[in-house]
Amino acid sequence: MAARGAGPWLLLAAVLCAAAEPRCPSCAASAERRLLEEAAKRQLLEKLRLRERPRLAHAVPRAAVARALRRLQAGGARRGPDDNERGYEIISFAEPEPTSPSGLGLQFHFRNTPDQDVHILQAQLWLYLRVPRDLVGSLTLRIFLAGGEDDLVGGNRTLLSERRLSAKGSGWCAFTLMPALQSFFGGGHRTLRLELESRGDGSDIMAIVNASRSHQPFLVAEAKVREPGHRVAKRSLRCSQNSNLCCRKDYYVDFRDIGWNDWIIKPEGYQINYCVGQCPLHVAGSPGMASSFHTAVFNLVKANNIQASGHSCCVPTRRRPLSVLYFDRNSNIVKTDIPDMIVDACGCS
Repeated sequence: MAARGAGPWLLLAAVLCAAAEPRCPSCAASAERRLLEEAAKRQLLEKLRLRERPRLAHAVPRAAVARALRRLQAGGARRGPDDNERGYEIISFAEPEPTSPSGLGLQFHFRNTPDQDVHILQAQLWLYLRVPRDLVGSLTLRIFLAGGEDDLVGGNRTLLSERRLSAKGSGWCAFTLMPALQSFFGGGHRTLRLELESRGDGSDIMAIVNASRSHQPFLVAEAKVREPGHRVAKRSLRCSQNSNLCCRKDYYVDFRDIGWNDWIIKPEGYQINYCVGQCPLHVAGSPGMASSFHTAVFNLVKANNIQASGHSCCVPTRRRPLSVLYFDRNSNIVKTDIPDMIVDACGCS
């Protein structure tokens, strides 16, 4: 795991070493930009626990995306009282499958991350209902959690929600599915299977639940994820031309420039800042660039639990999270805060 996390740091070290050579200023700037963009890609994929950038299997209609995103605006991904807990939200669009005149199956696909401690705070299924205006008798909609991954219809089922519908109940409706879904997410399953069943007058499920592409059913889940990490708080300044002391150097990566704006919805880019400069009385040799290279190597040594007795280094002392809204490979919309993503301040260790 430590070796995997070393990638962005080694790339950054290469950037700094290349920039230290004054042979071709324009060439150095271009090489620095390419290496920083590559470091940004690797850092983002590593933090999102992705092996490679998602390739969307099928496009989600823009109207459906916009509608689902509005459901998230009431509450964003939030950090819990413990700094090691980060908020996590996901919107998953269903794959409908009629099972009978009165039954409809919904499948949701998720990425399995068994090494994360995920606790579901709430989950809602959003359905677009078309209740007959001339409804006289009773009409009930029931939602079940299918018992097995290979058995969509019948079998062991858990009732998640039940609602009696009225003639005024047409439009988008939310069905709360907790707490039964916690066991599903805690079990590390990849595919969630729900069954919808209607009973009563006019019980043709496809006439009641609009599952077309423009009104695709979707699931909104909010969770908290516990991950290792810590924070420190020291202040330092941005780098200026008149100083070679330890400071923060800023660089902005635009997702359009690296061709990632097709799967990252928000933000449009992010700051891949890094620390560079001298720590007086502690660092010898080439100033600035060399000390940051030493920092990268020193961090690798510490990450591999090797006893190190190095000199003082210019290192990040304060970081902040980056909120990201993106499509995963199953075309789910995921909203999460990546902790410690952006360097805010630097100092001498």
